[in-house]
Amino acid sequence: MEKTAAGQQMIQKLWLRYSQKRETSVRDRLIEKYSYLVRCIAIKIAGRYQYFNYMDDIVSEGLIALMDAIQKFDITKNVKFETYASIRIRGAMIDYIRKQDCFPRRLKKMAKDINKADEELNQKLGRSPTDSELAAYMHVSNEEYGKMLAETCSMNMLSFEEIVYEKGVENFNLRMSGAVAGPEQSMAEKELRRVLAANIDRLDKKEKLVISLYYKEQLKIKEISQILGISDSRVSQIHSSALKKLRKGVGAYLAQ
Repeated sequence: MEKTAAGQQMIQKLWLRYSQKRETSVRDRLIEKYSYLVRCIAIKIAGRYQYFNYMDDIVSEGLIALMDAIQKFDITKNVKFETYASIRIRGAMIDYIRKQDCFPRRLKKMAKDINKADEELNQKLGRSPTDSELAAYMHVSNEEYGKMLAETCSMNMLSFEEIVYEKGVENFNLRMSGAVAGPEQSMAEKELRRVLAANIDRLDKKEKLVISLYYKEQLKIKEISQILGISDSRVSQIHSSALKKLRKGVGAYLAQ
């Protein structure tokens, strides 16, 4: 992507011409200019989901989403195309992975059992149970429960990101989605962010740190383990536990 003044001027001219004449040849040039977004997002997403090994497929989905973004982008709005397109590309890739049902049956059952125990114990206690309470309720040791969390981390990531990127973007029509954003949509975005922030604030210290390092600083699990001086598996356990809590809190809000 051109960073020079001349390069930026050329891009602006392409956008202006495409918005006026909708020429296929100009659209194709814009796709070529912004295709790097698809590759970058695909690499990050594929690296997160260890059971999904079809990079070419999510790149194809990303390119379709990029083409759709170019066709629908309104250059008169005060929104960067990279921001607008990235949300749509990421959402399309996550949706595709979810539909492929790529996780082993054993892991899906494990995640289902954890969620079932969580719901039952939540009702019984009148609050969110701790990991130790869940382990005891499921008749497993704390160590075994930790391993279960680590193994289901990828599923929790997909489930959480589906809520944030799909339900958050589609249902709330976030301003960055590029749609015509009215005052109610802007308020909805702010409210969703407030709910997410409030739920993050309820996490314990290590969970907050792992979430921040992973999503804000864009570090990998191995890099986080090196910073914190703990094993990759332990980082995955903390990450999975945090995402489970965030998914429950944000999901409950969206279901209202």
